[in-house]
Amino acid sequence: MNKPIFLQNLEVQEIFQEIKKSIPKKSQLFLVGGTMRNTVFYYFFKTKLVQRDYDLIFIGDRKKFVDNLKKLRFTYGKIRRKNQMVLKKAIKENSKDINDFVVLDIYFSEKQNIYELLKNKINFTINGFALNFEHLFENNWIKNIIKLPYSIEDIKAKQLRLNTEKTNFFGTDIYACIRFISAGFKKPTEKEIHILYDQMRKLPKYKFERNKKKVFDYVGGKEKAEKIVKKMGLNQDIFSFETIQELRRKN
Repeated sequence: MNKPIFLQNLEVQEIFQEIKKSIPKKSQLFLVGGTMRNTVFYYFFKTKLVQRDYDLIFIGDRKKFVDNLKKLRFTYGKIRRKNQMVLKKAIKENSKDINDFVVLDIYFSEKQNIYELLKNKINFTINGFALNFEHLFENNWIKNIIKLPYSIEDIKAKQLRLNTEKTNFFGTDIYACIRFISAGFKKPTEKEIHILYDQMRKLPKYKFERNKKKVFDYVGGKEKAEKIVKKMGLNQDIFSFETIQELRRKN
């Protein structure tokens, strides 16, 4: 079976078929970001990366799309913002664990050009993919992906590289970098690492704490995380909020 890896679960495949039917006329839905990174990675290496939710970009009639999903027993998740919403549906009856749900993290955009959206939103090139739902169930879906420069090459090489089309990165990106390295990706350049380090000054304390825990859980504890940080060439303690406060004082 050549369809995307997550569709090999027949119950998940059925839910995604429902989602596709829920897209209103003249609207478009794209799988993007981490979802597509993991899907493309599996295509080349037959290795699964951790999948928490499904990143989507929707362009079109938002109200109609959300109403259609709610009719299919999708319920609201924790995020309900102007341009972003999380919806979830249990894969099986009486599911309680979040891993037993299909969780959709949907970004709503008025812009029509998905490539321009990728250029402005994506942090690392390995996340720089989009796939229109109209091609999702095709065996040759890989030929229809929309991609940023170097995305395929960097996935194949397991190389981390910042999206050069983007100038404004998130304070959390350095922690994502650590998780990728723990999964076997090569570190970015020294210059790129220091760009991410400098962006940490933007982090509020609650996001810092959440991302620190996320890293420790992902890599297997603080000690392993600190070894990766040293491998990246950073001597600063990026797991101390004092480091972020110091960055703010310098800027």
